[in-house]
Amino acid sequence: MILIILSITISAVFSQSHHHDIATAVDQTFHLVDFDPKDGYLEIQELTAGFHYMDKNGDGVLSFDEYANVTSTDAIQHDIFNHYDSNNDGVLQKSEYVDTPFSLMDHNGDGLVTRHDYDHFYTDMIHHILQNNGHHGRK
Repeated sequence: MILIILSITISAVFSQSHHHDIATAVDQTFHLVDFDPKDGYLEIQELTAGFHYMDKNGDGVLSFDEYANVTSTDAIQHDIFNHYDSNNDGVLQKSEYVDTPFSLMDHNGDGLVTRHDYDHFYTDMIHHILQNNGHHGRK
């Protein structure tokens, strides 16, 4: 469920290019993703729960159809999916969509991601995708 919210929000944010708008939208998703426990930190279990929710057929990977079924229909949707699909096999493994992003956010390796680390990671990711894929959003 949480990754659904994040994916929808990230897709919506791609229609914006102002840093402040992107940072605000990403910051808002942190509070939605931090749900069990709602303690101001993200744990990998919170992200894993969202992954399993999205994996409708239970095969352990997210096809683009499964991903697209719960994210916005924004034109940038394929770019987001492809960004996560690091091995370019056309599906998202949990390692690509949960484990790797989480480990990149968890700078000190304590199993907790702060709001600051989360905001920084996703804001940078959005800017990277916007720049590399020619999306300029609103002016």
